[in-house]
Amino acid sequence: MRKEFKKKAILGGSLSLSALLFACGGAGDVASDSPYATVTGTVTSASSTGSLSTTGIDIGNVNLSFIAAVAIDNGKLVYTADDIDNNGNFNLKLKEGLDYAFILFDISKKPKLIVKDSNGNAIKINGDGSVNISLSDSDGDGIPDTASVNITGSVSLTKDSQLDDNDNDHYPDGIENINAGGSVNPDYDEDGDGIFDGIEDKDGDGYIDGHEDSNSNGIPDVYEDDDKDGLPNYLDDSDGDGYPDHIDEDDSDGYKYEMKGTVSNIDTTTGTFVFTYNGTDYNVSVTDTTVCEINDTYYKGADCLSHLTDGAYIELKTNDDISTATDISAVKFEMEDEGYEDHSSDSYRFEIYGKTKNIDLTNGTFVFDWNGTEITVSVDTNIKCEINDVYYYGTDCLNNLADNLCIELKTSDDVYNYDGSAPITAVEFETSDDCGTSY
Repeated sequence: MRKEFKKKAILGGSLSLSALLFACGGAGDVASDSPYATVTGTVTSASSTGSLSTTGIDIGNVNLSFIAAVAIDNGKLVYTADDIDNNGNFNLKLKEGLDYAFILFDISKKPKLIVKDSNGNAIKINGDGSVNISLSDSDGDGIPDTASVNITGSVSLTKDSQLDDNDNDHYPDGIENINAGGSVNPDYDEDGDGIFDGIEDKDGDGYIDGHEDSNSNGIPDVYEDDDKDGLPNYLDDSDGDGYPDHIDEDDSDGYKYEMKGTVSNIDTTTGTFVFTYNGTDYNVSVTDTTVCEINDTYYKGADCLSHLTDGAYIELKTNDDISTATDISAVKFEMEDEGYEDHSSDSYRFEIYGKTKNIDLTNGTFVFDWNGTEITVSVDTNIKCEINDVYYYGTDCLNNLADNLCIELKTSDDVYNYDGSAPITAVEFETSDDCGTSY
């Protein structure tokens, strides 16, 4: 059995995590005229050294101001440096025999490393500069897989006389694309949709990305990072719901209810399907503004329905009161993993997100603020919880709880018809990245 160990890595700047080591598209040209800093090689022992150098824009010697990261353990273990000195030295953990390639990039003279996960998606950093990462235990011995090697160096950037542009999009190859597919060969179609990056419209605004440059700095707007969150603009997700802003018209994440269940009776003519949750069938309408994620691909409106299949297990979000209505409209839905726990047979029926307050150790209760509704929650000796990546049981859950924590609460009591006459009983809860739709 594979165990997961959640950790938090404190970073020195914009960073996302990778399951595939970065190599850059247009490799031959990168060495001659791009503002990249690249180091490649193979780990031969637990301790080795290397240096970073390249030719690119002439800005002289530049100290690294961002921590680099690299994936090991087939993408599940990602380790970042604990510290970085003023000379740009950094530490990385790798496995022996692993081929590696690191890219540092920023046309604005502030080199940084951006890495993606196994699906090719960048992972957003938290507001304090930290990132949640996972350590895997492949042999199940309770000890996370680790290995280490040190690489030190700084970046020196110079330039040549020619900027190559193989796809004629007016955007030099050296700063155009980082190929997350594990190859150093040019990749002119990063997302594999058959459309060259040079003529693609990633943000869906009707204009070719390569020609939009509002600040005239040579980088298309869609690839810049205006909010400094470590993600290019076209990957921004303001409300943190997993849907990029350019297809998400609901950036405040204003749905009221979310539930997980199975799909049946898909009707593309009427734009509906049947959704079964907790033994109840709901007739779900898909509107022009419905957005969805199916098999790691985003769709909108009728395309959501045409890519959905009977028997799929999804998480559905809606504004309609599911306690009184069975005809509802989908705000969003996304495919869930096969075998995800079906709450109809679980020891709990509802899972909701909110914020804690008024912890009462004497009475064994706390108040749960669920989108403005304050619910008194009872904690008994049977409860299990996870608070900031530490597991507790029984009264220890309450003893280690604090006010103003965002948590996911699971209960068998009907939270939709809560009248305040008696507390509901928590089955499980765990700290969460969000506090529900009202925060």
